[in-house]
Amino acid sequence: MPFVMDLRPEGFVPAARCDQCGELVTAEAGLVLWSLDSPAVLGGSPVFVACDQDCADALTARYPEIQFAALALDTYLVVLVEDELVIDSQAVREREELAWALERTRDEVDQALD
Repeated sequence: MPFVMDLRPEGFVPAARCDQCGELVTAEAGLVLWSLDSPAVLGGSPVFVACDQDCADALTARYPEIQFAALALDTYLVVLVEDELVIDSQAVREREELAWALERTRDEVDQALD
C-alpha cells in the first residue's frame, strides 16, 4: 500500500511511498499507474504509485503482460479529493483545528484537577 502514515519529529503525517523503491513520493514528481485491462470483477483497477518516471518504468517492466496507464500524482489526488469525494479541504482543516483545541482544553482541565 503506497499511502502510509510517516513518523516525523512533529508526529505522524500522511505520506506516499513508491511501490518500486519505497522512497517518499512528492505530488509533483509522483505518478499513479493502473492496469487498463483489469478484470471487471474488481470494480476498479488497483493503483501503483511511483516516485518518478524511472521507477514507473521499472514497475511496468515487472508486469510485461499488463498494459498500464499513468497520471501525475497531484492530478490524481485533486480529482479524487475535489471531484470524486467532494471534500472541502478548508472545512476539514477547521474541524481538525477545533478537535485539537478541544483535546488540549480537556488535557488542561484534567491537569488542573489533579
